[in-house]
Amino acid sequence: MLLTGKTYNKICLFCRKEFEAQKRTTKYCSHQCNSRAYKVRKRDEKDVEVNFEEFVKRELQYQRELMSQIQVTLSELIESQKFSSKDFITPTEYCNHYGISRKTLSRYIKDNKVIVHKLSNRKFLIKKTSYYDSKNVLP
Repeated sequence: MLLTGKTYNKICLFCRKEFEAQKRTTKYCSHQCNSRAYKVRKRDEKDVEVNFEEFVKRELQYQRELMSQIQVTLSELIESQKFSSKDFITPTEYCNHYGISRKTLSRYIKDNKVIVHKLSNRKFLIKKTSYYDSKNVLP
């Protein structure tokens, strides 16, 4: 007990009731309110830890998705660079680049819409600057 006997009118931070405190630093009206506030504080700390873990997991997932998008973009750029540096390309490269099927390519070849150079009876290359490339008719 303090010798001055001075009391301070305060409001309990937990139950919001008014009380007389003997010290300026007193925050709670009783030991019970102090204990309950402590439990609430500790519970909130655990919630923050759990929320922080979830936040970190979400951020890591987001970073992984960004990295995969960057890898896809880089592979597409490399592929397009390879495509642009060649004069002749394989049928598979042609189909992948224009997003068409082999059957559609066969129709284009039959209709003479694509310039083809035969290497053997079964193998052939396609001239990159064919008729449809220059007219932008292909997709």
